[in-house]
Amino acid sequence: MNEKISMPFVALLAFCVLTPLVAAPAVRVSYTADVSLVITDPGESWTKGGILQVRGLIAVGTFDSADLGIFGATMWKKLDYTLNTMTGSGTMHGIFILTVDGVGSFEGSFRDRISDSTHLAGTVVGQGTGDFEGVKTMGIWYGDIVDGTVENVLEAQLLFPRE
Repeated sequence: MNEKISMPFVALLAFCVLTPLVAAPAVRVSYTADVSLVITDPGESWTKGGILQVRGLIAVGTFDSADLGIFGATMWKKLDYTLNTMTGSGTMHGIFILTVDGVGSFEGSFRDRISDSTHLAGTVVGQGTGDFEGVKTMGIWYGDIVDGTVENVLEAQLLFPRE
């Protein structure tokens, strides 16, 4: 995939990494992103008493954020979920890796609630590697499962450490 990093984001990253912030709070940068995922491995599943259990599902797709100037980054998720087939409600949790080629990645975890069998909403937290070393991300995401594709909107913050 072709990743494009905008100069403002690179400049902000360089400023926050290279500029000491004596006794100052962490620098927070709010952003939104669109995450589109396709299930590449359905994992193992079984149903008992109207409760569907899925373990080890893998979904892969793209992460795009105009706020950060990142387009086409790779999002990988491994997750487990439990769904009441009668009510359509359930829970989901798992891990993710967001990779921006040539720059770094964020690795972390998420927890979601499922409603109406197709609507997702939850929280996400991750830690940066590479050029993102020491940077954290945290926020909420929400979205829908449509024809086997998971479409999420992420509303989050990057937290740059104080030095």
